[in-house]
Amino acid sequence: MTEMPLPFIGHSGALRDVQDSFASGRMPHAWLISGIEGIGKAALAKHIAQFVLGNGAGVLGKPDTEGHISKLVEAETHPDLLIIRRNADEKTGALRNIIPVDDILKVAPFFHKTATHGGWRVVIINEAQSLNRFGQNAILKIVEEPPTNALILLTVTTPGLLLPTIRSRARILHLSPLGANDMRELLRINAPQAAPQDIDAVIELSGGSVGLALKILRTETLPLYREMLGILDAMPQMDVARLHKLADQIARKADAESFEVLSALLIERLRAAAHTEAKNKGRVDIALQLWEKTRATFALAESANLDRKVAFINVMSDIRAAM
Repeated sequence: MTEMPLPFIGHSGALRDVQDSFASGRMPHAWLISGIEGIGKAALAKHIAQFVLGNGAGVLGKPDTEGHISKLVEAETHPDLLIIRRNADEKTGALRNIIPVDDILKVAPFFHKTATHGGWRVVIINEAQSLNRFGQNAILKIVEEPPTNALILLTVTTPGLLLPTIRSRARILHLSPLGANDMRELLRINAPQAAPQDIDAVIELSGGSVGLALKILRTETLPLYREMLGILDAMPQMDVARLHKLADQIARKADAESFEVLSALLIERLRAAAHTEAKNKGRVDIALQLWEKTRATFALAESANLDRKVAFINVMSDIRAAM
C-alpha cells in the first residue's frame, strides 16, 4: 500500500523560489539542491517532481494526499520520473561509494521518450557528488542541451566535487540548517515515541540535520554519548574500567551504526573546540591536530575494518594527552 505523501516542513524560501520560477514560465531545466547531509534535499526533490509533474497544480510542498500523481511520485512509480541514487553492493550490502556511469546513461533515453501526459519528465540524482568523471560528463551533455520540458534535480552535500560547468548551468538552491521549531515538528512526526529530553538533546547535537537527529535516536546513541561526556568531563583523570566498558559497548558488531554516529559526534565536538580556541586566541594548533588525528583514526578503523574498541580507546587517550 502506497503511503500518503506528507507536507514538506522547513526551507520556505527554497519552496518559494521554485514555485515562482515555475509560475513565471522560465523554469530552469536543472537545479542543484545543496546542503548538509540529512537536511531534506532528497525530500525536497521529490516534492518539486510532484509539483512539476502535476503541472504546477496546488502549492509546492503541500501535496494532495489523495492525488494520483502525488501517490505515484511518493512510491517512485510515476512513468515520467526517474530517480538515480547510490545502490547497495550485492556482496556486502553496503552502499557503494559511487553512482555507476551505466545508471547515468539511462537519463538520455528516458528524456527522449514521450511524456505519458505530454507534459514534463523529471530526473532526480541523489548525492550527485558520488558521480565519477564519466557520469558527470554524461550529465553535462544533457544539461548543456536539455530536451523540452525536461527537468534534472541534483542533490549534493559538496557542490565543489561537481564539474564547474555543471554548477554554472544549474540553478543553485542552497538549503540552510533547519531551525529548532522545524526540527521539533519533524521529530514529532518521525519519532513520536522519543522522550522530550531526548528530542531536546538531538536537536542540539544534530546541527539542523533531521536525518542525523533521527539516526541518533534510531541507533540509541544518546546514552553512549552521555557516558562519553562523563568520561571526558573527568579528564585528565581517566577511569580505565569505565572507558573499557563503554568501548566494549560501541565495538559490538551489532552496534556498528552507533559507533559511526558516536564517532561523528565526537569529531564534531572537537571541531567546535578548535573553533572556540581560534576565536579565543587559544592553542588552536593543538586543537586542530587533535581534531585531524581523531578523524584519521576513525576513518582508518572504518576503511580497514580495524578494531573499533582499540580505535575509540586510542582517541580518548589522545584527548587526555592533549589536556
